[in-house]
Amino acid sequence: MTTPEFVISTMKEMDAKYFTIHDTNFRLVYHQWQNVSIEESIKRFKNFCENAATNSIFNVGVYTSNLRLKNGEPKEEGLTFEIQIPNKIEASQERKQMGMGNPYDITGFAGDLYQAGTKGAIDLQTYLASKDEIMRLNMEIQQLKMENRYLTDKTSSEIDRIRREYDDKLSSDKKIEGVIGAVLPHLGIGASTLGLSGINGIATNVEQEVMTTKDKVINAVNVLVKNDPNFATNIEKLAKLAVEKPAIYAMAVQQLNSL
Repeated sequence: MTTPEFVISTMKEMDAKYFTIHDTNFRLVYHQWQNVSIEESIKRFKNFCENAATNSIFNVGVYTSNLRLKNGEPKEEGLTFEIQIPNKIEASQERKQMGMGNPYDITGFAGDLYQAGTKGAIDLQTYLASKDEIMRLNMEIQQLKMENRYLTDKTSSEIDRIRREYDDKLSSDKKIEGVIGAVLPHLGIGASTLGLSGINGIATNVEQEVMTTKDKVINAVNVLVKNDPNFATNIEKLAKLAVEKPAIYAMAVQQLNSL
């Protein structure tokens, strides 16, 4: 980074009367391509620096030729300088040494804002602070995005787990209800027994008996399903045996009860 005075001295040495000025976002804010005298060119450069915001930063390109490409870029490579506009006190002293006047009496924070808005520049401290703040906010945004993605994935996995458990339980309950529907009539508990409800509290006892029997059947079926891979086939054969060959079924039950 250098000073405006060094750029001016370089322009004098090289007789470079053409220049461009870009802000920190590399946007063109001023240029001098007219074929004027070196004195007039330096005067225009001084006038820009004089009215730029304090401590603002610019990139200055200096050229000895005004030949340009079709896109407006200079054909000559030229020299590039990064300058910082000095503060008010230093600028006043330097203007006296350089013979520079100040046609605008714009000072203070309001003046800086006005100059920044009209010249496309920003105060150095404001620029650095804003840059750090933007970086901090971007990091927070990325962190929040990661946390949101993690919570979304976790919630989705939990929903899938609950759905699988529900489906498994529903399938198991349907199988057990089918078994209970086939077994209860053989235990002497069925629709005819349930028809006693409403007579001197008998219904309550019957319902309790049904629920107790149902719990036993459910527990037994769960154990058999877990330990007998052919449980469905075996229980189906057993039910068929009870209907078609009740004597053999009774013998099988008696044998089980004797164990």
